[in-house]
Amino acid sequence: LGKTTTATKFPKHLLLAFEQGYNAIPGALAQPINSWGEFKKVLRQLKNDEVKQRFETIIIDTADIAYDYCEKYICSNNGVDSIGDIGYGKGYTLAGHEFDSALRSIVQMDYGLVIISHAVDKTFTNEQGQEFNQIVPTLGNKPRNIVSRMCDIIGYSRGVTDQEGNTSTKLFMRGTPRYVAGSRFKYTPD
Repeated sequence: LGKTTTATKFPKHLLLAFEQGYNAIPGALAQPINSWGEFKKVLRQLKNDEVKQRFETIIIDTADIAYDYCEKYICSNNGVDSIGDIGYGKGYTLAGHEFDSALRSIVQMDYGLVIISHAVDKTFTNEQGQEFNQIVPTLGNKPRNIVSRMCDIIGYSRGVTDQEGNTSTKLFMRGTPRYVAGSRFKYTPD
């Protein structure tokens, strides 16, 4: 709830819209992205000094779709239909390197980076064999590991209803057994 809206509150943002859904957000400056090739073109444009003066924060919405485009790009470059068709796991390695390199390049150009994923309630089993549910990003494990390495804060956005029945969006930045979140900063508020 409100992930993209919250992200567009970051200063001087550019929303790289891998999915549509920003039209109702006032002031959202978005660039639709429909392929990995388009994304790589935008990355080249972000190096321009005029662009750097205009934007401070790059928003990837959503990382799930971005990674899908990355896999399709790797498949196309290797003449296969599925990433698994590239032998010995090489396709997954190529996609991981491509995805990691692209995201890191944004940070290396001194932009702030906000990466959005949807969430899903999943069932897990702990060491004692007890099942529990936790809300986790829908981004697959391999790309999630790449994204997690570069994140200073992992926030979980959801609607909260107060005692008067009013609902507002809150961004939770400390994890609980119920949802994944966290911060590298010691004094980040919950």
